[in-house]
Amino acid sequence: MGSLRLRRFKQRMGKILIPSLPICRATFNQLRTELVAFGVRLSCRINPWKIYKIKMLQKANDLSVNIGCGPFGETGWINLDIIKAPNLWKRFDVRKSLPLRENSALRIRCEHFLEHLDFHDEVPHFLRHCLRCLKKGGILRIVVPDIPKYLAAYQSGNKNEWKRLGWDLDHMPEGFETQMDILNHVFRQNGEHRYAYDYRTLARLLQKVGFSEVRQMRFGLSSDEALQGDLENHKNYSLYLEAVK
Repeated sequence: MGSLRLRRFKQRMGKILIPSLPICRATFNQLRTELVAFGVRLSCRINPWKIYKIKMLQKANDLSVNIGCGPFGETGWINLDIIKAPNLWKRFDVRKSLPLRENSALRIRCEHFLEHLDFHDEVPHFLRHCLRCLKKGGILRIVVPDIPKYLAAYQSGNKNEWKRLGWDLDHMPEGFETQMDILNHVFRQNGEHRYAYDYRTLARLLQKVGFSEVRQMRFGLSSDEALQGDLENHKNYSLYLEAVK
């Protein structure tokens, strides 16, 4: 309850202060994100306990890694995110690297994370690190918003199509008035989303960085039983894809 009040207080203060700043809201948010990321990277370099944890992790083998997990970290997994959340192995800026040695991971999951990275620079760099850390035959499972589903709903104008994606056009959330508002939220999410994906675009990128096999999957379906635990709340509007090293 206290954290909710604090968040609302920060939101109110932001509405007051940000318009008076010499930069726009998007720039302010990006600077704030990068400042947090810098602090996390610095801590990993100078904090003796975190340095020790990284060294110990780099000796481990047959790892299950959950990247960008937020508050949904799983027991028995190496849960990584840059934000504070329960069940994290450690806060880490995975845009720069992964704290794993080569060929040490059996599986890597990143659910609704990739769309937050810059497509041209950060995404290929991140995927190469995933490839480096996976064992031969290891699987990278990626879940992102399935943009063709939203485009089909927009084109049809069918309210039932939107409902399948979790949007009730007759009872829109505050700040949403049209279907285009929804599309902009999915594509951009106030600047947090950096790219929109379909299967062909993502599969081609994974093949370019060196994955041997790429296949489209469905919710809860994987050749690796440990990767079948997809988040239920993303089920209706997500693209599920797996790449094999």
